[in-house]
Amino acid sequence: MKAYGIEFTRGLFLAPLSGYTDWPQRMLCREFGAELCYTEMISAAGLTRNSRNSRSMLKRPEDDRPLVAQISTNSPVDAAEAARLLQDCGFDGIDINMGCPVKKVASKGGGVALMRDPGLALRITEAVIGSVSIPVSVKMRAGWDASCLNAADLAESLEFAGVDVVTVHPRTRGDMYRGTPRWEVFEEVGQRVRIPVVASGDIRTPEGMSLARDLGADAVMIGRGAIGRPWIFRELTGGPGPMPQERREVMLRHLDMLCSCHGSRTGVLHMRKFISTYVRGMRDAAHFRVEACILDKPSLLTEKIDEFFDRACSIEHGHDCHFL
Repeated sequence: MKAYGIEFTRGLFLAPLSGYTDWPQRMLCREFGAELCYTEMISAAGLTRNSRNSRSMLKRPEDDRPLVAQISTNSPVDAAEAARLLQDCGFDGIDINMGCPVKKVASKGGGVALMRDPGLALRITEAVIGSVSIPVSVKMRAGWDASCLNAADLAESLEFAGVDVVTVHPRTRGDMYRGTPRWEVFEEVGQRVRIPVVASGDIRTPEGMSLARDLGADAVMIGRGAIGRPWIFRELTGGPGPMPQERREVMLRHLDMLCSCHGSRTGVLHMRKFISTYVRGMRDAAHFRVEACILDKPSLLTEKIDEFFDRACSIEHGHDCHFL
């Protein structure tokens, strides 16, 4: 498939995920097969006002490409200005968030709240497209709630405005991340537009990926499923899961990259969000999580990780890891 002017062979993308998809997470996922990555959700208002937090999300190594910057906004003016700044920073595309269900975003008219105001959603999209020459995409949900399932209608309008790609999560804002996904939304959107449709949400197995594609999705986007599991991209294409030594090595490299990205203390704090999934299913994982998450120095956390894997996996003797 072709999206953002780039040809992709597998159609495996890493989703924008606030608090998680900084450059260390993106680079690890690329190693395991993610063909395209997105930044964390960046506040357009924060970026235009030179917010330190928003600016920090632009940091990346030169080989962190192709990379799309996602913005959250309720203002066409802020959206256009932020898009110009991001284009000048060398991003390969701009994604407009119309799917975030979090209260602090939606209550201000951003994220999925834009699905309740298609007119504003369209004005924001047109403002961004009119301000940059790089491709523009939109990420949305099935709708605001069960009475407002308008993903297909909105996608059709956005395609007419010039959007290059549309990503759809098969739940509404009312669903949040619970309940049965509305898988049919991929087919409904795919039948209404000619641009690529990317499926996002609850895709964690090759079977889930096949279902999304059978329903018309051109590519799949992995978000929460890649937290502490960057190898999910390898597994989705039939590759093996990680052996114990690989888990350890990836975990330690992730810690090192987080410290390079955010500084030692903050890097360790960020690592805490990933620890649980990295060791899920291993014996004594719960005890390890408690001990590891009180540490605040890279050297101490590295020592604790090595200690855990040495105890759980007798690697030097060729024994397998002790899983529950």
